[in-house]
Amino acid sequence: MIAFSILIVDDEQDIRMGLKALLEHKGYEVATAKDGLEALSLFKEYQYAMVFSDIMMPNMSGIDLTKQVKAINPDTIVILFTGYSSIESAVEAIKSGAEEYLLKPVNNDDVINLVARVYKSLELKRDNEMMRQELLRSQSVQIIGKSDGIKQVRKGIEQAAESDIPVLITGETGTGKDIIARSIHDQGPRKRHPFVAINCGSVSSEFLERELFGYEQGAFPGAEIRKYGLFEVANKGTILLDEIGEMSIELQAKILRAIESKQFRRLGAQDETSSDFRVISSTNRNLLTLIEDEKFREDLFLHLSAFTIDVPALSKRTEDIPLLVDYFSKQKGRQDPKSVSESGFIKALQNYDWPGNVRELKNTLERVFLLVGQDPPTVEYLPLEINDVSHQFIGGYRGDQDRPTLAQIERDCIVKTMHELGGNKTHVAKALGISLRSLYDKLEKAGLKYP
Repeated sequence: MIAFSILIVDDEQDIRMGLKALLEHKGYEVATAKDGLEALSLFKEYQYAMVFSDIMMPNMSGIDLTKQVKAINPDTIVILFTGYSSIESAVEAIKSGAEEYLLKPVNNDDVINLVARVYKSLELKRDNEMMRQELLRSQSVQIIGKSDGIKQVRKGIEQAAESDIPVLITGETGTGKDIIARSIHDQGPRKRHPFVAINCGSVSSEFLERELFGYEQGAFPGAEIRKYGLFEVANKGTILLDEIGEMSIELQAKILRAIESKQFRRLGAQDETSSDFRVISSTNRNLLTLIEDEKFREDLFLHLSAFTIDVPALSKRTEDIPLLVDYFSKQKGRQDPKSVSESGFIKALQNYDWPGNVRELKNTLERVFLLVGQDPPTVEYLPLEINDVSHQFIGGYRGDQDRPTLAQIERDCIVKTMHELGGNKTHVAKALGISLRSLYDKLEKAGLKYP
């Protein structure tokens, strides 16, 4: 359900409470105010989608309230109540920005039909905007590279797009598994329908269940309106369960049933809901190991892995780095992206191990491009952890040098980033292109302790 809340403004308590009960019974979120001043105060804190207001009220008239509401949010729909004796005021209110007026005593059916019509209109507007954004996103999805590994990925995408079976995409963090999933969707028969994604490792199990299945009004404290889950939103389209290996074992059974039967029950609902969705999942973990450790269900794995695509790490396809640099350079509107690839800068990038993969490369280039402007970038502008490694190889490695191990390089990179970002682990994980859980594992492995 789209975000839709209603504010009832009337100095007569029976009217505003009656309308509140009427609309809440239909599943809408409703607030009330006894006059225009109170309504304006509420509106400044929470911009309601729709406002019903009497015209004749103490302190502030409905006309003045309409003008101020429209000044704050022109998209809010304002409906005014008026008696037969104040039709002229209603006409004036329409001129000031109100969409319609209703005559008192207000007919409940008129209110319900009007709200339903406005809601439908907003829902259509939302859907059109979502489709526009989907088209823009689908145009921007590209798989960059010419390496054998990327050729295999492209072949896998073409094969997976032809069918409707579940797909499991494996690969390290930052390799672009979400882009692979999006490409499968865009090349298949469901491309004109929704593509939705959720990271199973970034939210709690309870929140993940609510997001996937949805819930009814009153299903739990704070559930003030019905919310449709992502399985339902993805009807006729595709849902990506990103980092599926992070999902709790308790939730996996419910997920398996929903995927197999295409039926599920919203939290708090009595009836089953059906949805025709395609499921794609991704993981940076070894699910077979998790199965052995009894942290992942084997039956769920067998269902999800009907077709698999493995995305190679950037360190395994360094010949793609010049193409990626050229692509990201053009994205930033650089005047001569070739000047980047023709310099020793590329060699430096190819000598680095890229634990954060393509995501880390993109973040690094954005930082470098910001520093150099339109000038050709050089090794000196690279972060210290890349610069140190690149100097050892660009000039040739000398046997008398102390060559750091990858573990030492990774440790130094984490320490440096923690220092730069004030120890904020969430920001550090994002900057390094890894999950928060992976960061904690690396900190523990390296013997680093941060509060």
